[in-house]
Amino acid sequence: MDYQPNKIAYVTGASSGIGEALVSKLLEEGYYVIGLSRSTISLERNFEHHAIDLSNIDAVQKFEFKHSAPHVLLVNNAGCIGDIKPIGKNTNSGLLAVSNLNALAPQLLINTFLNTYLNKVEEGHILNISSGAGKYPIDSWAPYCASKASLDIFSKTVQEELNTRSYTNWFVHAIAPGVVDTPMQNEIRSSDPNEFKVLQKFIDLKKNGELSDPNSVAQKLYRVIESPQDFHNVVISVRDFS
Repeated sequence: MDYQPNKIAYVTGASSGIGEALVSKLLEEGYYVIGLSRSTISLERNFEHHAIDLSNIDAVQKFEFKHSAPHVLLVNNAGCIGDIKPIGKNTNSGLLAVSNLNALAPQLLINTFLNTYLNKVEEGHILNISSGAGKYPIDSWAPYCASKASLDIFSKTVQEELNTRSYTNWFVHAIAPGVVDTPMQNEIRSSDPNEFKVLQKFIDLKKNGELSDPNSVAQKLYRVIESPQDFHNVVISVRDFS
């Protein structure tokens, strides 16, 4: 980094989908962005890529937040759907992979993020990409549903801890973006109809043009990033303010 930016953002899962779109939006708005993902990303200005497999818990534990700025943002966007099968047909290693990437990695990153910046910045913001699947059951998605429910309650608890300790300059949100046209949706539509009884619903969403565009979702997410104090509920959906 050859200058001292006013705003820094760390974005996981930055190489595709919502993460990629949000990186572009944040760069447009003057952020210096650090993208965390397995796939390499090359952007010309105010961006750096950190290659990391966020399902590798040892690697996540070793990650350090090294940059400084008055305003810091962490976006936990990386996630996976896992094996789309009913419980009893999943592998234990598959269950661990979903839990590690969707729930445990964000917890570890948030812990390190707060440890690094809590008393050193003018404003801090943690934005976790959640899902409606964390609020109701979906056939053959038990690990994914459970991981997103975990992310929601973790977010609410961290914000409660900050409030209790009078950190009025820190904000935590878990945002469900709706059904978005991302590589995960491709994976869902490619699942086995014998294992996933509501497959046709997701095929129809794509066929009928009912999937949200990642760029439009990024625009809505930025409204929360821009004015986090205006969104008093920790767990929200883009539908709440679209």
